[in-house]
Amino acid sequence: MEPSERLDEAMNARRLELRMNWRQIADAAGISYTALRAIRRGDYRPTELTAQALDAALQWRPGSVYAVLAGGDAAPLAGREAAQASEAPRSIQQQGLSPSEALRRVIRASALELGVTPESFARAVELARRDLQEVESSRGAGLAPDPAPARTDLSDIVREARLAAGMSLQDVASRTAEAPGAAAGLEVGWLDRLERAELAPGELPEYPQLDALVYALHLDPARLQEAAGVQFMNVYSVWSKDGQSRALGVGPVSAEDREKLEILMQKYRRAPRQ
Repeated sequence: MEPSERLDEAMNARRLELRMNWRQIADAAGISYTALRAIRRGDYRPTELTAQALDAALQWRPGSVYAVLAGGDAAPLAGREAAQASEAPRSIQQQGLSPSEALRRVIRASALELGVTPESFARAVELARRDLQEVESSRGAGLAPDPAPARTDLSDIVREARLAAGMSLQDVASRTAEAPGAAAGLEVGWLDRLERAELAPGELPEYPQLDALVYALHLDPARLQEAAGVQFMNVYSVWSKDGQSRALGVGPVSAEDREKLEILMQKYRRAPRQ
């Protein structure tokens, strides 16, 4: 197993223990969701500062991220240490670092890791400055808005249900082949990409795949369909207070709009038959 795969697996297991999603981990570590996803994929090795922030966000002892990358194991905090870590500030500003000091530390750690010499450093800084200028120009022209973090609602439900059942991806694939009306089981590779929230546009789940997952993992069909709608279509469900009516909306529904929808559903709901 590659070091990045070991780290992704260890972080994911710890994330589930802490009942956090990936966006919460990124926020707690003070890094972007995109940066966290790149680390999980192995696109780059976390710098010393980022590794320390991830250790704190995951309530691991300092040095655990690098220990996992080196083939070892993470050391979770426990008891009072864990409580203190969960309350401890983690962002750069909360750590008392100015942006320039934080940047200096990141650059120093990255230069040491990559073996950048003092002679080549000036050229690297100049190229980085040009990159920043291009990004700022693009944002000013409205050409490169920051992408919204990807949703993982369905991915999280499937992964958590599989782990709770003690099943491997192969176990789930084999079980889906036994689902009523199934022509064949779901592929292990597809299940893996689903759990990692890395399905290509042409691979998105449809009703047959969702039905197979419901059967294999004993999941609630309505809950699974709602999670798929949120993750892949940005469609959110709002249920009436009595649970008998449902409204669909595109994008997250504010508390005010939710209250209005509940009133409308209650007012115009179908009267019960006599």
